Amino acid sequence: MAAEFRHVMLMVKDVPAAVKFYSEGLGLPVKVASPGWGEIDANGTTIAFHSIDSDVVTGSSPILSFHVDDIYGRIATLESLGAKLEGRIREPSFGKVAAMRTPDGHLLSLLQPATVNATNTH
Repeated sequence: MAAEFRHVMLMVKDVPAAVKFYSEGLGLPVKVASPGWGEIDANGTTIAFHSIDSDVVTGSSPILSFHVDDIYGRIATLESLGAKLEGRIREPSFGKVAAMRTPDGHLLSLLQPATVNATNTH
């Protein structure tokens, strides 16, 4: 039997705060929330949060990428929950892109895809 992907796990210092950050900041439903373990449903992929001691360094993890409808509104919400914008908001041809650090130092990538102009023939 091949290995089965289960979830992305992030080591965090405060599980309830991490659950709140992702659920309120990105609008993702909570699957499990306890002091030592939490899970968020990211459109069929589980993001799990595991509690670690406060003296352990966090933030060295994969980049979690999300598509959003309103990048500026989402950034404001995430900043209100403790995130920090990393660099500037970029606007390549495929949309608006921003990188943010969570309160635990994990990197998020936000993409607001470009809208397709109905009169564009390309």
